[in-house]
Amino acid sequence: MTVINAINSILKVFPDRWPIPLPASAVIVVALTLSINTWVAFDRAKDFLTENEIINLTPMHCQDSTFDYIIVGAGAAGMIVATRLANASRGATILLLEAGGEPSLLNEIPSMDFFLLNQQANTWIYNTTPQAYACGACDDRRSLTTRGRMLGGSTSTSFMLHVRGNREDFNRWQHEDAGGDPQWSYKALLPYFRKSEDYNGAYANRGESYVYHGKGGLLNIATHDYMPGTDQFLDAAREKGYPIGDYNGRDQEVFSPIDVTTQNGYRESTYRAFYRDTGKPYNLCIRKYAHVTKVNFANVNGHAGRPKAVGVTYTRHKKEYTVFVRKEVILSAGTIGSPKLLLLSGVGPAYDLQAMNIPVVMDLPVGHNLQDHAYTIVGPFLKTPSLNPNRDITPQAAASFLLSGTGAIAAPAGLAGLAFFKSPFAKPSYADLELVQFSVALYPELPRDFNRFFGLTESLLDSWFYPYHIQNTDARFLVLWLGRPKSVGQLRLASRNPEDNPIIDPQYLKHPEDLEALLYGFKKVVDLFENTRSLNTPIFPKPVPGCENLVFKSDNYYRCVIRQLSGSLYHHVGTCALGKVVDNSLRVKGINGLRVIDASVIPRSPNGDTQASTIMMGEKGADLIIYGDNGWSGLKEGFYEHDKFNEIDLDSIYEKIKSINNFKVFNKIDDNLYGAGNEKSKVYHDKQKTNNPIPTSSFSPASSSTSKHETGKILRNLAVEIDMYSKEDMNVANVKPSAHYQAVPIWNNF
Repeated sequence: MTVINAINSILKVFPDRWPIPLPASAVIVVALTLSINTWVAFDRAKDFLTENEIINLTPMHCQDSTFDYIIVGAGAAGMIVATRLANASRGATILLLEAGGEPSLLNEIPSMDFFLLNQQANTWIYNTTPQAYACGACDDRRSLTTRGRMLGGSTSTSFMLHVRGNREDFNRWQHEDAGGDPQWSYKALLPYFRKSEDYNGAYANRGESYVYHGKGGLLNIATHDYMPGTDQFLDAAREKGYPIGDYNGRDQEVFSPIDVTTQNGYRESTYRAFYRDTGKPYNLCIRKYAHVTKVNFANVNGHAGRPKAVGVTYTRHKKEYTVFVRKEVILSAGTIGSPKLLLLSGVGPAYDLQAMNIPVVMDLPVGHNLQDHAYTIVGPFLKTPSLNPNRDITPQAAASFLLSGTGAIAAPAGLAGLAFFKSPFAKPSYADLELVQFSVALYPELPRDFNRFFGLTESLLDSWFYPYHIQNTDARFLVLWLGRPKSVGQLRLASRNPEDNPIIDPQYLKHPEDLEALLYGFKKVVDLFENTRSLNTPIFPKPVPGCENLVFKSDNYYRCVIRQLSGSLYHHVGTCALGKVVDNSLRVKGINGLRVIDASVIPRSPNGDTQASTIMMGEKGADLIIYGDNGWSGLKEGFYEHDKFNEIDLDSIYEKIKSINNFKVFNKIDDNLYGAGNEKSKVYHDKQKTNNPIPTSSFSPASSSTSKHETGKILRNLAVEIDMYSKEDMNVANVKPSAHYQAVPIWNNF
């Protein structure tokens, strides 16, 4: 504490805030770009000079040309698949090929997310074709999207939101895409969501949390203390009668503070959580800057038997290599990268491949069924407080981040609460819209920043925001998007050159009900801000450019705004869809030795950010490989038996917990305490964990010891107590021990 006190004394010399004219945002962009470029150049040069395999595998094994498994892509899913396989199969050799390198330190700072998404040095940058029904205010009507090109993939650049989607999304996967296969139901997938989690988020101390969240997993989930305006947002929701609750729990149609993948104030990417900070399996070899250009097959061109993946070809430091596989090639290159690689390798629509003179290995609808969450912007609303980087990035903020992992720098830029709605166009009838409050001020560089993130035209934004952004006016934006779009697009090759980006046409808002659903949500948001005591703020008085000739605030005006201010939220799925391109074990149909495990196999968009679902898919896919075709049911004798998820009625548990005394706290949050989860997130990865109880906030399921005991009694009667941390289970599941379990069922804590 002496050091901290000394630093705080020094900081008192500085003003509480920077003078407004200091262009902190512009400085951040220039410094960040220079730093990222320098880091990538250094990392690439080091990799080239040392032929560095960053793992503990012996050089002899790493230089082999044949491996048991080859995994392409080290992102949200690929990193999980690689580490799970390596820990479960110690005798197997696993090669993980990643087109990028290691993320920089700047990639671990949450507030940098707004600027990290489009750094050319370590991201794939794509533009869609011109969109006829959306993106009117985008450059050339083309929507911008990027994907992370580094270890951890987009989990090293994203806004870190941990949102699973609606339970009915996954039940639809089971019945509409997987032919009724029970392993793809919500109940069967929930253990895979929980498996990754060490949940220390906003609802960690509520009884419901023990059903829907995991503890002791490798990925830390927490809330954070800097969410400007969240209290007003939630109070306004209460005024309108909207429930407050856990959007990853039983009922998704709620308002809530935000849970994110964060640890000690730093970003928790899959690279950090599953590999760097939790042990490096000796049998896992990672080759950085390895861009895979083709999957190689045997038994093609008239040979007998099914085609079989036998290896891949990749380029690394301007040299081409071919490596071979004994068991399987696993594609985890993402919704854009995986279909592109399949198409280049001859797996896809035969007509399109033949038109490009690519020999057809298997005729499958690769690249079809492209889905994405089309967004629109509601607002701005000139409301304080909000984040202004020119004002709020101060020496005090830097000290708070470095010393305690709190404050503006430790938080995803401006994200301050989210909500889910059901529109009249939701079919089936459950939530189909997601809303995030983006508490960011109007500041001079905002048009440039919005252009980098959304692809919106700078000159249009400069005109629209003037003079408010010149005056550094506090504001809130609401980003509203379609959780279950009816518009479906396609991805195709632009050429046979692996360096060329594919043609991406998502057909945003082509289906008329997509526009009407967004209109419904748009009006709900305006009503929330304009007609509640807690917010009581009118929408921005200046019409959106391009919509000036319509009656302000009329339905047609709002429709125009939606078509103007719309595009991608980087949540693409479906191009290698379950049931269409891959079977229920995620194997590419008609081909041996080839699977796809990433967001591209998600057959229909979940109503939520896709990071959590992709991580779940990595866990699920790894177990399908480890346990074989019957792996999901085989887990009854394996890791998940302690939860008895195939025998417990989750709704029954929830209803019984609801009967506990003082259940009212389930639907009421003390906004002054919602940052407590950030303190809880400091307990991590064993070294800092203690057996001391973590301070609780008002999120607990009951306020008295009596009702806490009742919660434990209910859970104890509904499940079987077994030791989930046997040595064998630890080896298979690669689980980090938790101070909150220590081989004792959670209900013994009550």
